[in-house]
Amino acid sequence: MNSRNSFIMQKRVNWSLLNHGLAIPISVWKLFESWDADILNHGKFKKIKILIGNELFDATLVNQNFNQVTHPNHKDIIQIRYSEKSPIAKRLQALFLQSYDYLRTERNKPENFHKQVPLSENIHEDVRVYFTDNPNVLCFECNTTDEYEQLAKTLSHIPEEIYETENDGSFFIHDKFASIKERERLVKYRRIDRSIIEKLKRHYNYRDEITGEKIGESFGESVVEAHHIDYFTKSQNNDTTNIIIISPNFHRIIHKNNPVFNRNKFQFEFSNGEIVKLKLYDHLLAN
Repeated sequence: MNSRNSFIMQKRVNWSLLNHGLAIPISVWKLFESWDADILNHGKFKKIKILIGNELFDATLVNQNFNQVTHPNHKDIIQIRYSEKSPIAKRLQALFLQSYDYLRTERNKPENFHKQVPLSENIHEDVRVYFTDNPNVLCFECNTTDEYEQLAKTLSHIPEEIYETENDGSFFIHDKFASIKERERLVKYRRIDRSIIEKLKRHYNYRDEITGEKIGESFGESVVEAHHIDYFTKSQNNDTTNIIIISPNFHRIIHKNNPVFNRNKFQFEFSNGEIVKLKLYDHLLAN
């Protein structure tokens, strides 16, 4: 059986995930070059297996074949697809029963007809997607609200700046508040962080997303850091769409002031009225 290999993305549970599939963010497309580069070509698709626990399920990985003549500026969309009556959909609905029941109830309300219903803020369920050593198999790690709440108790004792700046995980290893299992999970997430962060740094050629500049380039170095938009110690969200690459100075300012990040305008909005807008943000754009 194939094991998890390299982290790709994290996706919060929604109706589409439970019934139809999910889109692969632009920011991680390049990861497929070493796994199966063919899917990066427009219109390509392949039958794949999704590993959940010890079970394999059928799905399709597809680069949508929309008409490039009538839609010449339409960006490619890479998705993992399956049908709502498929075994994988049934399995996900059973694993995420709390989310499925909530979304099904909300979607049946007349006022929500034809609307995209978001998950309740009290429900914390997500899927983490990994490559395996088999180019025909991806792995879904399914995380429920119960697991989120268990880890949240430990994370509540960890300052966000410590979480983001510590590289070797020693803080978590020696954290007296964490059980052995929780310490292992925290160290695993730090490894995931480092993997995502390095990929995003390379994606932006080690430039600060706020200024667009390479900080320290004149000294032969590039000094940038990763910041979780929704603090990981609160959100447990390691998806690329929750991480930006910025200079140490801006990073400290953000943590000292806790501004609101406006995802529609790609800018930090401070309580004193100051606005700091990202110049680089293509990995945050919706597919």
